[in-house]
Amino acid sequence: MHTHALADGLRPRRSLWLSRRARWSAAVVAVLVVAVLAGAFVYRLNQRPYAFDRLSRIGVVTFPDAVDDASIRAFLDSSRAFVGYPATDGHFHLHAVDVDDPAAAPMWTNTSFTAVESFHFARGSVVVTGLPDQAGHRTITLLNASNGVPFISFDVTDDDRWELVGKYFVRYRSAEHRLVITDVGTQKEIATLDQPGGPHSFWLTDNWSHQQVPTSTNGAALDEPLTVDPHLVRAVAGGGLEVLSLSSGKPDATAPGIAGPQDLVYPYAEQVFVATPGPGYRIRAYDRMKLSKAQWTWASPDQQAKVDALVACGERRVCAVERGRLTALDIRTGEVEFRVDLDGPGTVLPVGDRVMLRDAGGSVLLDDAGHVMRRWPGKRAARLDDGSYLLLPSDVPVGAFPWLGVQAGNGVTRDLGSIDVSPETCTWSHTYLACAAEVPGRFVFYRVRTPWYSGRL
Repeated sequence: MHTHALADGLRPRRSLWLSRRARWSAAVVAVLVVAVLAGAFVYRLNQRPYAFDRLSRIGVVTFPDAVDDASIRAFLDSSRAFVGYPATDGHFHLHAVDVDDPAAAPMWTNTSFTAVESFHFARGSVVVTGLPDQAGHRTITLLNASNGVPFISFDVTDDDRWELVGKYFVRYRSAEHRLVITDVGTQKEIATLDQPGGPHSFWLTDNWSHQQVPTSTNGAALDEPLTVDPHLVRAVAGGGLEVLSLSSGKPDATAPGIAGPQDLVYPYAEQVFVATPGPGYRIRAYDRMKLSKAQWTWASPDQQAKVDALVACGERRVCAVERGRLTALDIRTGEVEFRVDLDGPGTVLPVGDRVMLRDAGGSVLLDDAGHVMRRWPGKRAARLDDGSYLLLPSDVPVGAFPWLGVQAGNGVTRDLGSIDVSPETCTWSHTYLACAAEVPGRFVFYRVRTPWYSGRL
């Protein structure tokens, strides 16, 4: 065997630099690393975009044609506010204003309504409820929130029950004992169903998104959740329940003999919970697509206990609210996660894996194991978003009073400052606060929180 050494000029040279392919690979890796870091930063912004700051007054908007009437209200939607009030011309005026510049010209104005009882904001729509006439008939009108133009109206009576669920208008016609579902976008009537059980024989489906929106101190939602479940559960013949799709008007599942006329029914996420209200109550959980057999049953160990309500108190928890006790159950297994005593009837406001309880004594923040993190005697809690609360005095004093902000994760409380307003005229979002002033037709806007990266904690 012979070996031959290559001449120096023919030897392959090892470059001190990477090959072209290797350089491209390194560049791609670098871009991916930067993208991951940027994504993590954006995720952090989305998870905790704001921190509490002192209440800072942004500005005021005054409508001199407003009469001195308690029905003036405002609702917040991101950086705009919808303000409505009865005017001196006998009409009800609606305005959309820029919260960051409320004194500027309104984004839109609608002065065509008369005899208005109330209005509120539902995502994408301003809903105006008219006063009833002598026969008890009233009109519900939906306006496009972008331009204030009405696009659909419904005639209802005082005996009817109606709900707006996303783009579906659900109405129980009391005179006919019918349940009617209408798509407000296409204005198409999807279904008309016999509903002899009455206006309280159907239940809307709750979800965790609904438990993240701002609430009043009474627990009423001030906004519509980002995700609305287009299903309801209704009572049918033979003590049965039916899961109804609002998009098709057809049942997804039906089963007889699972809920009596006095039972509590609570649809949450993909399950339906049924509780017997009598002493020594029981709770049964059903898969909403398989109603024929209960997933689990839990019985109260207190044979005298009566359940007043079922409510989500965590993404995977349902709480049974009794007059003097709260029991948290795992929705997957029915196992008890914790039981705590209440000072009389209570209101449950979950935020993340924390729970704020409000009872006769004040407000109490619980951790995910039911342990007390903080107590605020004499305070009423309102949820701001999925991580924080507002605290207001249970008995509002005359003059200015302090507003408190609470971070649910650790219970840290910050004094946001004192302002002289009437809380029942106020509305809030995760960023802004709007309250009516003493002057008729005047609303004052405040900033509640600032971006977390601003350094204000």
